[in-house]
Amino acid sequence: MSEKVISAHKFVEYAFASPQKRVTIIESALLPPTYILDTKYPDIERATGNFLLSGCTDQNRLVALDQAYQKLDAYSDHHEQRLLNAMDAISHITNMHWPLVSTSDVEGLNGLPTDMEIGGIIVRVKPSVILKRNQSGFKHPFIGVAKIYFGKTQPLRSAENAERGVLFATLLHWFTEEALDFIGSSDPKMCFVADIFDEQTHFAASRYKQRRKQLEALALEIADRWEHISDRLQSKEQKRDQFAGKK
Repeated sequence: MSEKVISAHKFVEYAFASPQKRVTIIESALLPPTYILDTKYPDIERATGNFLLSGCTDQNRLVALDQAYQKLDAYSDHHEQRLLNAMDAISHITNMHWPLVSTSDVEGLNGLPTDMEIGGIIVRVKPSVILKRNQSGFKHPFIGVAKIYFGKTQPLRSAENAERGVLFATLLHWFTEEALDFIGSSDPKMCFVADIFDEQTHFAASRYKQRRKQLEALALEIADRWEHISDRLQSKEQKRDQFAGKK
């Protein structure tokens, strides 16, 4: 529980969450609930990475996953919903428009960094693919990253939180600049998050200084609250174990 690690998805969600929800997000980062761990999305994200690497022409891995999910027998209503969501996500991935311009090369992570440190916490970015663009007159390529977002009930684009997708993509731009600077120059126009269920892509802001300050302030807040919440959870676990031992 000592390592302060949070996913990029939850980090951005934290930015728009109520005070009570913010506590829940940190608790989930410390002790991920079972319903988060059994999601099918990681497998789909890996298959989507392969799809993007092919220039959106090779759907074989996505099709194979879809067929496998169709054949599975659901053992609970919850599991059935997981499978339906997974198949729905695959359909959106193959239907949506992916902004991969012909001048950019799409590459896998291949052991490259996936995390970045902000304000005392580790943000687990884990981009899906890297984009590279060589340009005449420049020694090093321009680079960016694409990240897949699965949020069926919480789209990045909404009237209340129109900034959510931009903030997420701006985090990706910052990550590219900090963690992948040895590859090339980070370009905000090449950093985007793809909201699968909404079939929309959101690009990083070209003016990002204030947004980075916002992200750093959020990270500092999480870091400041982390130990207290961790201690409270551990105390609760100890009391639960003691009570179980008395039975």
